[in-house]
Amino acid sequence: MSKSPVTPQYVDVHMPPPSYEEVMGHQALSSVKADVPREELPPLAYIDIMPRCLHPGNMRKKVPPEYDRFSTLMGAANYWLRANLSYGVWKCETVERKVENNGEIIMDKMICHESTYGFNVLIRGLRLWLYVKDPSTPPQQLGLLNKVPETTQVNLTAGQVYHPFTGFVIGHPLFLQMYGYSMTTYQGFRETLHSLNEDLKKQPLQGSILNVESATLKVSEGLEKAVIDSDNTVCHENGGKMKRYTQIIRVFYVIGEPANETIGMKEFIPSITKPPDIATHAQFQNFEEIMTKFNKWLPHQTGIKLVNIQLHEVRYTEKLGQLEILSDLTDDFDDGMSDRSFLQTLRVFYVTAPSTAPPQQISFITSRLFLPVRTGERSFESMSQTMFRIEAWLRVTGIPAYKVETVKFLYREPLKLGVDATRTYYTAFKGVGKYYVTAVRVYFLNPYQEPHPCYLPPAFPWDPSMKPSSTCTIQ
Repeated sequence: MSKSPVTPQYVDVHMPPPSYEEVMGHQALSSVKADVPREELPPLAYIDIMPRCLHPGNMRKKVPPEYDRFSTLMGAANYWLRANLSYGVWKCETVERKVENNGEIIMDKMICHESTYGFNVLIRGLRLWLYVKDPSTPPQQLGLLNKVPETTQVNLTAGQVYHPFTGFVIGHPLFLQMYGYSMTTYQGFRETLHSLNEDLKKQPLQGSILNVESATLKVSEGLEKAVIDSDNTVCHENGGKMKRYTQIIRVFYVIGEPANETIGMKEFIPSITKPPDIATHAQFQNFEEIMTKFNKWLPHQTGIKLVNIQLHEVRYTEKLGQLEILSDLTDDFDDGMSDRSFLQTLRVFYVTAPSTAPPQQISFITSRLFLPVRTGERSFESMSQTMFRIEAWLRVTGIPAYKVETVKFLYREPLKLGVDATRTYYTAFKGVGKYYVTAVRVYFLNPYQEPHPCYLPPAFPWDPSMKPSSTCTIQ
């Protein structure tokens, strides 16, 4: 079932604007300061609206804290927009931050550790990418519609047992004959998107779509009953327990007259460059080759408006030299005892509408990834410092941003940059804690030339090859 749209909250024009802490709880600003004139908004700027902690829980005893609901964040965003009439939002994005063991949330931190056997707590917030608007026009107000996949029952025949990683595997027919076997799972992503469009035909959104994203939620742990709560902002994981995840579709829209839009999605999957065999794993195309696929598809599309370009991770499995890419899967299990392989795909969301004015025809899109500068072992510069570099790059090149997304990569210690940003596949090994590095990817409608480093802020990344040996002694 889809949730009801989130309508504006806290909209009493006679009330003075609240403080940021009163409305937004934890929050971090990129370049939007109270004393900065609207004309000086950086070429790329955002504000994070994070949930307030309602109850601290007890991290040592593995009792998770409680936080505001996501609908509260949407209300806070609308309140902020009413109090800051010079700004509008051109993209909403769900972002995650880790809650440290002491309960602290470091908003500027660009590397996150997820323990395999420890207790992890993550919270989800709302990132608003901003533009300057005419302050004399009415404030922009945002709505949200969540679509969760419908459940479906899988009845297995004799000789089949459901395996959460590879689908169906051979089971013991006597067991099935005696007891039978069935399982509740979820509809695929494409079927869920089709169902969402059917919902929108019956009950159109009261406004126009700003962007669409797919978000992954944990729905159960251990033997808990699976519950999809799309309005929840906190996720906790106990190490060693089986976990179950699903995907939901989030539709952010600007409240107004119904535009009667239909949502479409095209997914670009890296092709296999080296098939798997018994001795070696599969290899795939890199990110630039996915962008080439995207740009071959794009010029042939008419009457569509792109609303989001999203790098999305999907599971893939290798079994006896056979490879299966589970790009449509919305029901994913992690037993904590198996290696898990992931492939980065590019999901392009777009809308069509019965409008007399066709949207802008786009024939080519480029992108630039901005990684935080590495400062040491498992250490990177802050988000604020990275945004300062992005803003400087955009000013020097003079090229406007078309789309933007916050992405994360698996940290790899031996690499100079700490990540392999061109590689589209990796394996999360069992029994090993993982570190993830946050980065920002910006998309453009024009090609660009990389400016000379002398025009940009200096960067002196730490080089792991220069790390002193433990056997060396300094006299």
